[in-house]
Amino acid sequence: MMRSTIAAPYGGTRLATPVPGTVAGEIEKPAWFWLVLWCLFVLGVQPWSSRVAAPQGTTGSTNSVMKGLLLGAIFLIALAATKPGFRTRVNPAGSMYVMYVLFACATAFLLAEPMGPLTRLARFLIGLVLVFLLWRPLVQVPERLIRAHLWAHLLLAATVVLSLAYAPSQAWRPLRSLGAGYRLQGVIIPMLPPRVGEVGAILLGLALIGLICRKLSLFPAVGLIGLGGVLIAASRTRTSAAAVALGLVIALIVTRKTWAGRIASLAVPGLLGLAFLTIGSLHTWLLRGQGTQQISSLSGRTTSWQAVLDEKVSIQTAIIGHGLGNKRVLLRRGEGDIDVMAIDNSWLGLYWETGLLAVTIVAIALILAWISVLRAPTPYIRACGALLLGYVTAASLNESGLSDLSSMTLHLLVAAAVCDADRIRSRSRALAGH
Repeated sequence: MMRSTIAAPYGGTRLATPVPGTVAGEIEKPAWFWLVLWCLFVLGVQPWSSRVAAPQGTTGSTNSVMKGLLLGAIFLIALAATKPGFRTRVNPAGSMYVMYVLFACATAFLLAEPMGPLTRLARFLIGLVLVFLLWRPLVQVPERLIRAHLWAHLLLAATVVLSLAYAPSQAWRPLRSLGAGYRLQGVIIPMLPPRVGEVGAILLGLALIGLICRKLSLFPAVGLIGLGGVLIAASRTRTSAAAVALGLVIALIVTRKTWAGRIASLAVPGLLGLAFLTIGSLHTWLLRGQGTQQISSLSGRTTSWQAVLDEKVSIQTAIIGHGLGNKRVLLRRGEGDIDVMAIDNSWLGLYWETGLLAVTIVAIALILAWISVLRAPTPYIRACGALLLGYVTAASLNESGLSDLSSMTLHLLVAAAVCDADRIRSRSRALAGH
């Protein structure tokens, strides 16, 4: 620290004002600053879809200029608010995703038009670096990041609820060929029904774990749980309902200390399944007016999956894929009948876009994230990590997202980061105790 002396009256001296940026105990940014920054980050990552009247699907716009500008602004603000010489931590799952981005960048140059994939990868890399920048203010104390993630999804849920008042006719999306009835979607922030269901599922899961672990008081927790349940029910998103149920069951299993408690946790999905089969209203909600063929084909998803598996490709294409951004397959039926369908499976989408090598890298990242969750010493952190990863593991089979900076990828990174930080914190406390 640099100080200069100035002559003071009566022959004494006094210290001049320190040079800005040289004081060791510089004032930190308030907690609300980082909370707002994370909420904006989650908003920028959330898939937006302006195709309100487009055919039913689960893939939203991921190349929006507005989203790119928002993410860039968040990154610059975080960089300006971070002290020079800051310390960070790159967890193993995050390292694997950095490797995936570098690999995808290398393969993008083999494409005829690489600028589109490279733009998406630049956005992905900025998101990863932003998570690393937020290590000290948010991730280092994992409860802060979980709280920020909960608040971010509460704000997203609030925009969906306000959409009902802002444009009620647009907020309800007809099922049309995929069933009967309507599904709730976002209008103020354009979100398709599956994304609304995801927001509700994460909100419900984190609030329920917070209530059980006494991190949230009764009335706020009940309100958040109710809001999350309403969003899942109104969006009629079966994937989100099944994924959050699996996540909660795994969270119960990994936090139970006895085998009896873990086995008892398995009764939860059994009771839920029995309720959906026996209670008429729940059974109707589950079917969504679809026939046996639509149910068995998962609303037509298996058609595109079979097309991906049946496609004859070269060894090079199998290894490096068709190029990032190709999330849909072209189906030819009969004479000149052509249809384009979303793949809607993260693993088949990874294979189709960036090949088998990318599938291996992301699978290793998911496994490392699960290892971090199982090694987290604090039950609350371990339960939240298990919820998020359980959701991602289940939803990845029916949704796309792990090949891009999506909300699903962010859940994986958050789970890995908080559990890794929890283990480091516990180890530091143990060393300090000795």
